[in-house]
Amino acid sequence: MSLFIDKHNRRKSPIALAAFGAALLDLCVFGLTYALLAEPLYRAVSLGSGLATTAVHALIIAAVGTAVCCLLFLLKDKRVVPYGFAGLAVVLCMFYAAAMLGDPAARRNMLTLITMYGLAPVLLGNAVAWPIYLKIKRKNPALNHRKTIQEELREAAEKEAAKQAKKRPAQKPSRPAAEPPAQKQQPAPPREEPEVSPEEAMFGPEAGGAPTAFRTAQEEAMLLYEDDEEESDD
Repeated sequence: MSLFIDKHNRRKSPIALAAFGAALLDLCVFGLTYALLAEPLYRAVSLGSGLATTAVHALIIAAVGTAVCCLLFLLKDKRVVPYGFAGLAVVLCMFYAAAMLGDPAARRNMLTLITMYGLAPVLLGNAVAWPIYLKIKRKNPALNHRKTIQEELREAAEKEAAKQAKKRPAQKPSRPAAEPPAQKQQPAPPREEPEVSPEEAMFGPEAGGAPTAFRTAQEEAMLLYEDDEEESDD
């Protein structure tokens, strides 16, 4: 873990890798700028001396390339820009070392070419980037504070919680369930009285159901017999 965390429990900054990548990016930007502006400047700007003309062209191209490379100040880590130009100076020194190790006959031409196209971007870029970085650093002292692993984890958790809170829809307050309307008591239907048959009307409720024909004749005979006995007794 010591390769990634220092003794103060802080994550080691990969600024060396970022500076190397920024230096390669600056080198590509200046190379593209030379390729695009060399011919138009040769036609537009011409001084009495060839050396002075080349120097002016190199300064103009270096100024344009430096302005493009300074857009990296928009990144969160402002150190990338000055460290990138410092890395570009290291790359220039490597080119000088390679030229010195080459053939003595071609050494002079190589040194002249490297100085003509490489020295102005390195000098102008470092002269512009470092003052801007120091000014930003003075205005924002928080750039000097390096957070610990716990602080970075806490900030990451807070950001994740904020994202989840934004995605979650706002819950509406629950309303109490409405009580069902009271059912109205309907009046009871009128009670239907049973129909009275003719036999029940004649013989009374003792007759029960509808009598058969035999039962009716017998009862009539008994009634006649009782009437005859009553008359005889009289």
